[in-house]
Amino acid sequence: MKDFLKQISIYGILPVAGKFAGFFLIPVYTRLFSSAEFGMLELLMTLIKFLLFACNLEFYNAIGRYFYEKESLDWRKSLISTGLFLTVITSIIIAIGSFLFKDEFYKFYLNSFDFQLEFKLCLVWLFMEAIFTYLSVIPRFEKKPKTYVAISVSALFIRIASTILYVLVMDLGIAGVIYGHITGAIISLLLYSFASRKYLSFHFSYEIAKKITKFAVPIVPGLLLIGFWGPLSRNLIAKYYSLEFLGLFAFAIRIASVMEILNGAIRMAWNPLIFENFNKPNFKKDTQNISRLMGILAIGGASGITLLAPEISTYIGTEEYDKSALLIGFLCLTGIVEILKRLRGFGPLISNKTGLLTLAEAVGMILGIAMLIQFQNLGLLGIGIAFLVSALVKYFILTNYTVKKMNIAFNHWNDVLLFSFSLISLGSVYFEVLLVFRSILFLITIGTCIYMLREVYGKKTRTI
Repeated sequence: MKDFLKQISIYGILPVAGKFAGFFLIPVYTRLFSSAEFGMLELLMTLIKFLLFACNLEFYNAIGRYFYEKESLDWRKSLISTGLFLTVITSIIIAIGSFLFKDEFYKFYLNSFDFQLEFKLCLVWLFMEAIFTYLSVIPRFEKKPKTYVAISVSALFIRIASTILYVLVMDLGIAGVIYGHITGAIISLLLYSFASRKYLSFHFSYEIAKKITKFAVPIVPGLLLIGFWGPLSRNLIAKYYSLEFLGLFAFAIRIASVMEILNGAIRMAWNPLIFENFNKPNFKKDTQNISRLMGILAIGGASGITLLAPEISTYIGTEEYDKSALLIGFLCLTGIVEILKRLRGFGPLISNKTGLLTLAEAVGMILGIAMLIQFQNLGLLGIGIAFLVSALVKYFILTNYTVKKMNIAFNHWNDVLLFSFSLISLGSVYFEVLLVFRSILFLITIGTCIYMLREVYGKKTRTI
């Protein structure tokens, strides 16, 4: 557990200060952009995130899988350089293909031809983002966490500063936000390339390329479904609700992104630890304790954000965004489920049954689509329910498989209790309970989490 907590602190807690700096941009967006413009920005951003999945095709996870097979520099140089070539090739194909079909994107996805420049800029950002995302995992596998933290935080602050310059000073609107991302991606690409220079060459191995592809291909459909849910759900919200509702959703999901910070940290730390340690005798016990610990932290944090969501919406946003408070709570709860799914649904990765990942994503996405359409009369409540139910279904599929395959029990009484607190917090926002009562509930939740954390730390665990 100590090793896991160290990795989380490196890949999550330390960069949190930099990540939270991004929240300074939310008041800028809400005061410069209408909810409809914020919605259009969300459509563009989520499209690029999906295309990024298609560019990377899980090559970096394949690199992690084979990086430790041999310790020779020549092997690792061939492995990483081959993976980089594959990433560059797929990125060029995706970027050019998207450009060739740009009119279809304008018509069917954006539902507008007024943002052609922004779309083309997004394709430039996509290419840069894909390459530096691949290179960013190398410090993790090389066990140079300080390098990762220094680069990621530096690039983030440069992106934020440049975005403020483009949007506030140069008044470039939505294009300015994208210029900011391009600037940050270029800096990240340069810094990660320099940090990983000893592994980079013009060598391409067809044998290694086959190994990488063989590992990645079964996972790709599920990952593309994960990525596709982003732009598809936004498109459905804009179509069946309104672009203004999508803007409210975009605001809410940025406030709830604190859960994504934790999820991202776990993603960086957890999978490599699984691959390194799943054959060790204490793996099951340590996995249970890690899952329990992170569950307490995630649920406690999400409950706090939910209870304060009305005030957050008022002071960070504008009056136009006040209605986002309930959606913030739903998205925080959804984030909890995603975190626990990552910690408890790793069974298919260990047993090489990665097709189950695709199945879980497909089922969750189909339910999410059906609910978004069916519950449109519920407004923001319908959107929140659709996202939460979709995440829960995926969690139960993958966790149940892991429990049966790995013989690990994850169900704890504290899960039920804390989820109850989360639901009560959500209800207090829905029924517009006074701040004083929500504050009392917040203190009770935090006190319960502290008690549970003491119980977890009181148990002697072996370092994973």
